[in-house]
Amino acid sequence: MEIAWSKTRKSFPLSDKKIIKKTLINGLGWAALILVGHVAAWFTLKSNGADRWLLPATAAAMLILAIFLNLSYQFQKWYFAVYFYDLTDDYVVIRKGPITPHEITIPYERIQDVYVDQDLLDRFFGLYDVHLSSATASSGLEAHIDGVDKVGMEGLREILLETVKNRISKAKKV
Repeated sequence: MEIAWSKTRKSFPLSDKKIIKKTLINGLGWAALILVGHVAAWFTLKSNGADRWLLPATAAAMLILAIFLNLSYQFQKWYFAVYFYDLTDDYVVIRKGPITPHEITIPYERIQDVYVDQDLLDRFFGLYDVHLSSATASSGLEAHIDGVDKVGMEGLREILLETVKNRISKAKKV
């Protein structure tokens, strides 16, 4: 799996911690689903007097969870590898998604705001998401660089804000 490098991604790389965070989120979801199924099976087996199946059912549930965690981890590594972003002279280009890639290209003149956010796990892992907003509806969902560390976030935000400011100044002079 070759990483989709760009000049910008080399300067401000995504953090590997994002893979762990996403795997953890998926793992917790699968664990909750398996736990609910396992508890239901436990009550059913207990009430039917089939207690001998409890240990194999628990082992099977743990094996299924381990398989799902491994698949999730492998998918997140793949997602991480193909995640591409670059700040070109005229545009911000963001391409993500290993199976059905989505690409968004935003001219600097269209960027209205650059903001940073963190959810609870991002804060725990020291990750930041840099969002670009424009007048289009999809910009809020698609136009963000997901999972950089603090230095990367500060660098990306500074370059983006400076470039947007310069473009607006040039447009006003014309």
